[in-house]
Amino acid sequence: MTLAAGFSLRPGFGFGGVLRDTLPEALREAVPAPPIWGEDEGWMLETLRMAMTHHGLSDPNPVVGCVVVRDGRVVSRGATERIGERHAERVAIEAAADRSVFQGATAYVTLEPCSHHGRQPPCADLLASVGLARCVVALRDPNPLVDGAGLARLQAAGIAVSVGALAPEAAAWHAPFLLGQRLGRPLVAAKWAQTLDGQLAYDDGAERWLTGKAARAHTHWLRQKYDAILVGAGTVLADDPALTVRDAAGDRHRQPLRLVYDPNGRALAALPQRLDRWKAGLLSADAPTVFLLGAAAARQAAPLAALLPPSAAMLALPEGEPVDALFEVLAGPAMVARLGRPVASVMVEGGPRLLGLLLEAGRVDLAHVFIAPVIGGGERNRIAFPGSVAATRGWRPIATAALGPDLLAEYVPAATATHLARLVGPHPAGSPLRHG
Repeated sequence: MTLAAGFSLRPGFGFGGVLRDTLPEALREAVPAPPIWGEDEGWMLETLRMAMTHHGLSDPNPVVGCVVVRDGRVVSRGATERIGERHAERVAIEAAADRSVFQGATAYVTLEPCSHHGRQPPCADLLASVGLARCVVALRDPNPLVDGAGLARLQAAGIAVSVGALAPEAAAWHAPFLLGQRLGRPLVAAKWAQTLDGQLAYDDGAERWLTGKAARAHTHWLRQKYDAILVGAGTVLADDPALTVRDAAGDRHRQPLRLVYDPNGRALAALPQRLDRWKAGLLSADAPTVFLLGAAAARQAAPLAALLPPSAAMLALPEGEPVDALFEVLAGPAMVARLGRPVASVMVEGGPRLLGLLLEAGRVDLAHVFIAPVIGGGERNRIAFPGSVAATRGWRPIATAALGPDLLAEYVPAATATHLARLVGPHPAGSPLRHG
């Protein structure tokens, strides 16, 4: 399905990942392999898969993939390492003991090679020095420090440059990094599971999980894409969630910061009774946990601070509108102290109230919706709030795919679709490139 803004993903891709590759081996039969047409698209898919092996590793830098192909076979490959360490292109080039293998080869890269000196020297200069014949880039980098300059350096070295292979899929893969630059605030993704009739949980509480193992494993994989996971007090009290990356395929390169939106102190009030249970889950040492409390609730809960393990803390929300207060604290110094920098992206796994609050405020930039093939039949656990129709009227699906018996449907509002369409817009080889 194609949006008016011109952005859509092929079936089989979760937002930024190949669905099959996000699942443990035992679950992969639940998802078909994605269709790919054309040689460059096939090698770019291999390059995206290379990036996925370092999923979450290079935060806050984007995880770029690079695969070098000569005579129809891969001669080298690499993905971005931890911040301050090597970029994907350098990893791939330095992996070859004999650089003559790059003569006449084609390099595939998910994002335009950098052209400026940062913690690492320019990757464009390195690629230009090894005798490549072609460089196929999925996306031009909108960062003003790059923005075509890397492509220009490759062209100046006599390398044929092609831009756009699997561009929508690469844009989805790099979405937190790229959209964060454009939005100037944290990217907010909503994730929820629902029945066919819109229930986010059964009214009688008889069933814990709506969706199957494959959908839950993909959710765990998605968590590594975001700096933080946000839930409300109701979700914590109902589910005792751990909010960690556990069941996805591949190495665990990072665990997201866990945020509990608890303005009235409901969840924290349960701390004495649930402390032992939460130490194995929500308050485990796997990742930091922060309870976000209203000012009055923070004062009342102050004596409970001594019960929290070192990995957990309480933070008072500033006065003001709830959503504005939430965004203010995400960028505040206390959050920087916990994460090491401001929170740039959040996945909201809350219940109907928290999701409705953010949707109504127009602060959700994309949604991962898992739909189970069952009828819930209840009334309480739905996303319902004033203005809901107006808030989501401009939303459109960008991809749908089966995860075993469940359906993953991913949506973006019109503003996000426009940003993504600009990122994947055509940049023909003959168009002017900025030289730097």
